[in-house]
Amino acid sequence: MKLKSLMVVTALTLALTSPSASADPVLTLAKPTGDRPVGTTSLYLKDTSRADPWVPSVPYRELMVSLFYPVASATGPKKQFMSEAEAKAVFAEAGIEGIPPSVMTTVRTDAVVDAHPAGRGLPAVVLSPGFKRPRAELTSLSEDLASHGYLVVLVDHTYENVATTFPDGRVTGCAACGSYNLEFWQKLGRGRAKDVSFVLDSLIRSRPGLLDPARIGMAGHSVGGASAIGTMVADPRLKAGIDIDGTTDDPLLAPGLDRPFLFLGRQNTYTPGTGDEAATWERDWAQLKGWKRWLTVSSGALPRAGGSATRNPRKPLVAGMQHPSFTDIGLVGEQLGLDFGATTPAARGQAITAAYVRAFFDQHLRGKPQPLLDQPSAQYPEIAFARTSTPYLPAPTGDKPVGSTAVYLKDTSRPDPWVPSVPYRELMVTLFYPAASAKGPKTQYLTPQESAALLAGSGLPSGTLTGLVTNSVADARPAGRGLPLVVLSPGYTKPRATLSALAEDLASHGYVVAVVGHTYENTGQSFPGGRFAGCASCEVPHDNDAFWQKLERGRAADVSFVLDSLTRSKWAGLIDSSRIGMAGHSVGGGSTIPAMVADTRIKAGIDIDGSNKVPLTAPGLARPFLFVNHEQVPKCAPGNADWERDYAQMTGWQRWIEVAGTQHASFTDVGLVGEQLGVPVDGPNAAARASEITRAYVQAFFDQHLRGQARPILDRPGFPEVSFCR
Repeated sequence: MKLKSLMVVTALTLALTSPSASADPVLTLAKPTGDRPVGTTSLYLKDTSRADPWVPSVPYRELMVSLFYPVASATGPKKQFMSEAEAKAVFAEAGIEGIPPSVMTTVRTDAVVDAHPAGRGLPAVVLSPGFKRPRAELTSLSEDLASHGYLVVLVDHTYENVATTFPDGRVTGCAACGSYNLEFWQKLGRGRAKDVSFVLDSLIRSRPGLLDPARIGMAGHSVGGASAIGTMVADPRLKAGIDIDGTTDDPLLAPGLDRPFLFLGRQNTYTPGTGDEAATWERDWAQLKGWKRWLTVSSGALPRAGGSATRNPRKPLVAGMQHPSFTDIGLVGEQLGLDFGATTPAARGQAITAAYVRAFFDQHLRGKPQPLLDQPSAQYPEIAFARTSTPYLPAPTGDKPVGSTAVYLKDTSRPDPWVPSVPYRELMVTLFYPAASAKGPKTQYLTPQESAALLAGSGLPSGTLTGLVTNSVADARPAGRGLPLVVLSPGYTKPRATLSALAEDLASHGYVVAVVGHTYENTGQSFPGGRFAGCASCEVPHDNDAFWQKLERGRAADVSFVLDSLTRSKWAGLIDSSRIGMAGHSVGGGSTIPAMVADTRIKAGIDIDGSNKVPLTAPGLARPFLFVNHEQVPKCAPGNADWERDYAQMTGWQRWIEVAGTQHASFTDVGLVGEQLGVPVDGPNAAARASEITRAYVQAFFDQHLRGQARPILDRPGFPEVSFCR
C-alpha cells in the first residue's frame, strides 16, 4: 500500500514527459504574509555519535539545514531555491523532459542570504520534507513562518532525497531509495527523529539565545509529517506537532502523547473510515491525549487513468488538492505548466497550508488563541474538521449576529411533577435572538456539572462539553422587535443545550428561540446560585405508556407557562405573540402535539424523531405540522403506529419526511459532538449533514407558517437524502 502511494506521489509530483512544456519567464514562490523581512543561512552539521543509517561505511551522520528567521532589512542577495545538481536529480527521478532543470535555480525567493537575525528567544519550528524531496520543497512555508517572527529549521535528511548539496560541492544521492516495506518506513521515521534531536542539540549549543528552547514545534510533509509524532515522543522539547498528508507507519503506543497535535491531509485519502492511510491516523488519534485536530482539505478529481500528469493549461479549476499541493513542488510545477492532478490553484493550496500551520503554532507556541482552529471557517471552505478534541457548533447560516441569555422561571401554581415535595415548578430557559453585535464572549455550552452529568459513563473527560465552541454572544443586546418565536423542547435526559445548533441558526434568520430545560427530566441542570438538579424522573419506572404520557403533558404545561412568562416580561416587546411555533426532538417532539392542543397560541409544530404517546383525538389538529424521521429500512417503512394514528387526525397542512443516513441522535448536538470526537453514537450518524438538512427544513417550515413566505423544499425534497413519506 505504501509503495503504491509512493509511486503515485512520484508520478503526480512533477509530471511525466511533456515535450511541449516550457518555463515561464519568472518562477516565484508564495509571498510571505508577515510584516518582517526574512533572512536565511545554511548549516552543515556532523553527528559523530552514530554511523549513517543508509551508508554504514560512513561513520558519521552529515546533515544540511536551512535556517529562516526575521531580519531588519530585505536588502541583499536572495536565497537560491535549488542547486542545479538537485534540480537535475528531481527532474530525472520524475522523468521530466523538455524543460531545462536550470529553471529551478532561478525561482524567486524572498529570504536574504546570511542576513543578521532580528530578535532573540524566537519560537522555533522544525520542518521535515517528504521522502525523495530536497528541503527546498518547504521554502515558501519556511519564509512565511519567519515573516511572522519564527525561527524555522528546515532539515535535509541525507540519502533520503534525490540530491543534497554540501558546502564542498559534494552531492549525495538517494541511498535509501530502492525497496520499501513497513520496516523501511519505520526505520526512516525513527532516523528522522534522531536527526531532529541532533539538530536541536547543535543549534542550542552553537547559537545560544537565538531560539527559545521552551517554544519548539515540528511539522512535516508526507513522511516528514508522519515522523513528527515519533520525534515528539523521543524528544520532549517539541511542544507541538503537525503531520501534513503523511501516513503514520510507526504506531503511537501507550501512554500516547499529551502535547498538541494537528493532522492536515487530503479528504480523499484521510477522511476517517476511507482506507488504510486514514486508518493509521485513526489508530494514532486514539493515543493522542492532549489538544488535537484532524482536518481534511477537499481533494477534487482523482488522477486520470494511467496516473500520468500532463500539461493542460485550459483545465477548469475547482476545489481539490493533491499530495504536492501542500509544497513548493506543486506551486512551481503549476507555473511550469505541469498538471499533477490538483484542481485547486497551487497558490490557494499554499495559502491554506500556511494559514493553518501558522495558526497552530501561534496558539501552541505563543499562547495566542486562534478561532481558525475552533471550527470551520468561511475564509477556507475547503477545510473540513474530521475530528476535534474541542467540539464546536456549526456556524449559523443567517446574516444576523446571535445573542443568548439564560432565564430562570418559577411556576408557583403547581408543584413539581417529579419531586412533589417541591411546591412549585422551576425551569431554566435559554433565549436565542438576533443581536446588535457579534462582539463579546460566547455563551458557555454547559456548566461543568452539566457536562459531567451528561458524559458520565462515556469515557470522555467530564469537562469536554464545557469548552464546546458556540456562536452566540452571552447576554448580548437584542436587535429588533415583534419577532416570531419558536419554542424548542429537547429529548429525554438531554440538557436544553443539545438543541443549540438549531436554535442559533434560527436566531440568525431573525427568530427568537426559547429552548426549555425541563427540570428533573435531563441528566442535570444548573440553576443560578450554583444549585444543581439531577434526573429525578429517571428514578421512576418508565417502561410504560403512562410515564411518557405524564411527561408529554407535563412538557405541554411547561411550554404554556414559558409562553405566559415571556410574553409578560421584559422580553414581551421582542416577541410577536401571534407568531409562535414549537419544535422538539425525541420526547420533545412527541410533546409538540399535546402542547399545540393545550395552547392555541402555538400556530405550527414539528416533531423531530419522537414517539407521541398522548393520542391526538377528534377533532384533531388543523394547524400546520411536520414529522421528521430518521432513516428506515426500507425507506418510509410502515409501522410507526403513533405517527400514523395522529397523522390521520390532522386536518391542516401536514408533511412526513425521512432523512437517509441518519439515526436518532443525528438531528441534535449529541450527534454532532459524537461525530467530531470520533465517538460512535448508536450507529450511522452523518450528523453534520443531518444538521444542515434539519436546520433547512425547520427554518423553511416556520418561514412558511409563521412568516407567510412560501418555501419550495416543503413541497418537494430539497436534499437527495430527504424522502416525502406522506
